[in-house]
Amino acid sequence: MSHDNNGKMDIFHNELQFLEAARGILDHREQYVDNELLPHYEQLLHEYESLVRLTTKIFRISDLQSENVKRQETEIRRYNDHLQQMETSRRQLLTDISHELGTPMTSIQGYLRAMLDNIIEPNAKYLQMIYNKTVLINQLVEDLFEISKLEMNQTKMEFIDIPVDDLLIMFRHKFELEINDRGYLFAMEPLQGLPALQRAVVSVDTVRIEQVMNNLISNAFKYTPPGGLIKFQCEVDAEQSVCTVKVCDSGPGIDESSLPNVFDRFYRGDKSRQKQPPDGSGLGLAIAHEIIKKHNGRMGVDSKMGEGASFHFSLPIVIKQLGTG
Repeated sequence: MSHDNNGKMDIFHNELQFLEAARGILDHREQYVDNELLPHYEQLLHEYESLVRLTTKIFRISDLQSENVKRQETEIRRYNDHLQQMETSRRQLLTDISHELGTPMTSIQGYLRAMLDNIIEPNAKYLQMIYNKTVLINQLVEDLFEISKLEMNQTKMEFIDIPVDDLLIMFRHKFELEINDRGYLFAMEPLQGLPALQRAVVSVDTVRIEQVMNNLISNAFKYTPPGGLIKFQCEVDAEQSVCTVKVCDSGPGIDESSLPNVFDRFYRGDKSRQKQPPDGSGLGLAIAHEIIKKHNGRMGVDSKMGEGASFHFSLPIVIKQLGTG
């Protein structure tokens, strides 16, 4: 209760004490039956009681209005914060689009100008290069809009409860064949940290979590040499009520100074880590990071130069006893 409300309660407490004392006098009216002021006293007491009731109602109305004003102020602040967030995101989107589209658009214009000026012939090689640039631009725009919608809470999430071990089976079915087909070794370690006769259940949007895994695996493809290892791990921490999923690669690793930047927009890693020129929009890890935030989870990376990288995300879980609901 606020200081103001405490003060009001003190006032009414005193008023009620005065009324009680005044009524006590009327309880012994036979002692004052000859007092000509008694009728006036009774009238005054009646009016005083009416005044206290009216004042009480006024204070209650005032309190309700004050609470309503505070709620409205809170709503206005919330909407204002949301508008500021949207404006910040809009400006960032425009900045990113103008910055990132500049290079491929300039390249496309250069090739087309050279063809129009008969400097180069419009053969299949150059047409394929132009096509690849337009695909990159399209992907970049789509990814920029997606991360903007995630940041502005405009992406609908459909959460379902699923056992963690079932989620891992889903990951294996979705990605093992592709990893092997691309010429990499695949491994998946058994679920660790879960006590016997217990099951860990996680609430996820399965489509979005699959997107997170796809982005992490795509990142591993970029930096792991052919024949390298891509491994899935998952560990449950029953005390902290979280499970941590890891995607580990056997690439060159990430320099320690670069680790804080890997989830930033358009971060594509240092050149020493790349086995080939970077492709894609450079937004995959940033999008994955935003999706995990929407799941009330956390995302991180562990790496040392020459020892590969391990990207991981942690999600809240509920531990259930087997054989119970």
